[in-house]
Amino acid sequence: MNLCDCKHAPASCGCGDKLPAPGPGLQLAIATVPMQPWETPYEPGKALKQGTIFPCLDKPFFLVGGENHA
Repeated sequence: MNLCDCKHAPASCGCGDKLPAPGPGLQLAIATVPMQPWETPYEPGKALKQGTIFPCLDKPFFLVGGENHA
């Protein structure tokens, strides 16, 4: 991606002095992950059926489209 909007070659125009240089100090993103509260996990049989051992992560999945679409 070229951030220089002038018509000159980037080496001679001086735009490189104004643009952030990629390197060790460049921060691309910050991940934020909320803490999951502890709760009693499902029994192994129910956990296998539900796809998770934690009740708070047990979200319903609704199939839409395909041959099961009503």
